Amino acid sequence: MTRYYPENDFPEAWKILKPFMLSDDALITIRNSMTRELLNGLGKDTHSRSSIPSWLSYVQQLPTGDERGRFLALEMWPSNCRIMLVKFSSENDIYMSSKSVIIPHTIAASRGTTLFNFLAHNIATFVRAKKVERDNLPMGIAFAFDLNKLSLDVGILIRWTQGYGAQSAIGKNVVQLLRNALDEFKDVKINLNSIVNISTGSLMALAWSCPECRIGLIVGLTTNAAYVEHVDECERFQEDTKYPLMIVNTDWGNFGSNGHLDFVRTEFDKIIDDESNNPGMKYYDKCISALNLGELVRLIIVRLIDMGVIFKGANMQSIGIRWKMEMKSILAIESDSPNVYTNAQKVMDKFGIYNCNERDLATLRFICKIVGLRSAKLVAAGLACLINRMNYPRISISVDGGVYRLYPTYQENLYKYTLMLTNPHNKFEIIASEDSPGVGAAIVAGLASTLSSK
Repeated sequence: MTRYYPENDFPEAWKILKPFMLSDDALITIRNSMTRELLNGLGKDTHSRSSIPSWLSYVQQLPTGDERGRFLALEMWPSNCRIMLVKFSSENDIYMSSKSVIIPHTIAASRGTTLFNFLAHNIATFVRAKKVERDNLPMGIAFAFDLNKLSLDVGILIRWTQGYGAQSAIGKNVVQLLRNALDEFKDVKINLNSIVNISTGSLMALAWSCPECRIGLIVGLTTNAAYVEHVDECERFQEDTKYPLMIVNTDWGNFGSNGHLDFVRTEFDKIIDDESNNPGMKYYDKCISALNLGELVRLIIVRLIDMGVIFKGANMQSIGIRWKMEMKSILAIESDSPNVYTNAQKVMDKFGIYNCNERDLATLRFICKIVGLRSAKLVAAGLACLINRMNYPRISISVDGGVYRLYPTYQENLYKYTLMLTNPHNKFEIIASEDSPGVGAAIVAGLASTLSSK
């Protein structure tokens, strides 16, 4: 097998990909800009103009590891939901029973209360099967959509992602909408008392067994992070409190919408933004998340085919379709051993491009490598922003999401560049979360139940 040197062996691809190769100075600039935007999001007078809104979670306690009891949780994702019964019975013992449910497109796209009626029906079916329908167990929601939290049990829906049609829910409390739907099931008693975003749930889940956990990070279909802030820094929090901390949902996916990423956004990023359902928004997310990485790679491939550089004479019928290349194709290409292109050819076979020469497949892999590396570098800038901001001597970071878990070299690159961008005295470890965000939502439900009983 030939060893390729991209700058010399495929210079056209190198030239196109050069803007994706972020320098250390560029990453430092991004980290510093994110820090300023994070602080603006926390500020009372600057919040509305910040691209990182820094939403308050109203979760002010971290788990101690001594929590015991049974709790319910609902994980709500763009394409599916997961209903969970979680039992904390000892220091190291979590029993979890769950049911995953695909949300049909017809339900997601429906108007009015159809979606919440669907969720309530599945929750009722689950608790009946577990014979806890009359136990009035505390229940928390881990929610993957944008929320403005006003209290533990008030989360105002800001927007849905693509494909959701329940526009009447926007601006309303998600918890109350689900309560109303559950009220139709007279035999079911559930204490639905809290809602958190997915990254807060991830943070809380790891913190139960790892007291040093201070960040929950998601790098998958989307990206977000939650971290622990001093409550005195949360200017929009007006309540009297005895607790010194506040978990903050950064909602950092929108970073860059006010120009801070313009100097690194490529022509391909701009095409993706123009073709998206939310142009002008979520610039940071669109450079990082699984939903967009495949399309970035596809756009670059098509450009090189049009230039006559790779896959000469290729059938464009399939590869020319927008959003046709999924993240799993990139994972397969990157999972080949060095100088081996078996999986890369299988991916191209699916696009009707057969018998590719080795140089073209090497170019394809180089494209995937650079696009994936940029994603990891950008997440590292965000992580370093939070680590430096908190300034703890040592913390643990809970990470979930398919990009982090499945993308070869992503974990290594994320750690490498986060280390480069953090202050030397701030030590950290990055831990792939074994417990889902729903476990964290169950913990918050237990804390909320304890607070309400005092």
